[in-house]
Amino acid sequence: MTLPLAALIVIIIALVAGALALSGFIWAIRTKQFSIQQLNKGAYLVFDESEPVGQPQDMIFQAAAEKSGGKSHAAS
Repeated sequence: MTLPLAALIVIIIALVAGALALSGFIWAIRTKQFSIQQLNKGAYLVFDESEPVGQPQDMIFQAAAEKSGGKSHAAS
């Protein structure tokens, strides 16, 4: 196999892979896979009635916050 033939094969494979990736991206856009509702939905799946949004339930972090007076350790 000569170098130009090998380069041609690699270029063809790269073009086919790029076309597949582009078609997958276009499909995702058309089926609204990147909509704001879809992106935000996953962020709220971890919360339920026992741990509502905005109320930390971890006692380890709560005790550390009380010790430091509510200040972040990164800020000091």
